[in-house]
Amino acid sequence: MRDQRFVAHIDILGMSSIVERDADLAWELLSELVAVRDRTSNYALEFLDTNELIAISDAIQSVTFSDTILLFTKDSSDINLRCLIVLVVEMFHKALCRCVPVRAGISFGTFYFNFEKSMYAGPALIDAYRSGEAAQWLGVALSRLVQDRAAALNMMTGKSHVVVPWDLPVKDKVNPCQVVTAPSLVVNWPAVVARDLTVTPPISIEQFYQPFESTFGVIAELPQEVRRKYSNTVEFLNVHLIRHTAA
Repeated sequence: MRDQRFVAHIDILGMSSIVERDADLAWELLSELVAVRDRTSNYALEFLDTNELIAISDAIQSVTFSDTILLFTKDSSDINLRCLIVLVVEMFHKALCRCVPVRAGISFGTFYFNFEKSMYAGPALIDAYRSGEAAQWLGVALSRLVQDRAAALNMMTGKSHVVVPWDLPVKDKVNPCQVVTAPSLVVNWPAVVARDLTVTPPISIEQFYQPFESTFGVIAELPQEVRRKYSNTVEFLNVHLIRHTAA
């Protein structure tokens, strides 16, 4: 069981097209994401319901390669999963604040690493990547392998649950060019970061997308499948932000 861990895969949306168009901009966005990683890795988290104070560096390790940040826990304990969920949401939020569009997947299972030889592998890594990549939005998806564990933590932010059910738009497994909705449990990031949001919901797609326009161009000129990712994100954001503020 020593190699059973929780793993999170975070990557920048549309990075390959940015690299092809402007390598300097791509490097700038990646640098911003790494800056977020470095800042959050120094955090300590206090969980009032369990009366625990945990330093992120004692629970989670990270590595960056290409446009991806990989986070993984030191063991398979509930407290490490709690820390990972909070850290991923914080990184997701801070990345958006720096105009870096990201999505994340969290999974659980066997994961091996060797820092000295830069070796990272295991089913949990593949599953975290696939969970995040399949989701057609900017958000934090949970693999089927971790959903029950995450829900059982009963994490709350105010009166809102941190893990919530959602019909998540995902790539169809049979035909990846098609998008279907799958009943899932996902991370309720709008509720977690609600106090830092200055815009009153409902938020329009244009409002949400505006910080990314200088990087990707006007939203009307984006491919339909890309626009859909932003509209899916805004739908989730509005539903849970309105629900949280009304609680």
